[in-house]
Amino acid sequence: MMDEFCVKCRRKMRVAKAGQEVIELTARGGKPYKQMSGDVLECSQCHYQVVTRFGKVTAQHDEGFMDRVISARSIGCLEVV
Repeated sequence: MMDEFCVKCRRKMRVAKAGQEVIELTARGGKPYKQMSGDVLECSQCHYQVVTRFGKVTAQHDEGFMDRVISARSIGCLEVV
């Protein structure tokens, strides 16, 4: 596993939350395209956050995709474009 660093503060980023559910949309307000789970990393100095270290990604054509989207939304996922 690689380390991630804040470019601005030059500090190693730490895990703020493991298992952040993310849904990628086709466009702002669009349909879900991909669903994935990653870790939220945060800089201890400036508190900048990123989501990275994604595991298995499911796409709209995968079996069970909409069930995963519904589950992710029920626990407060991050929806991105």
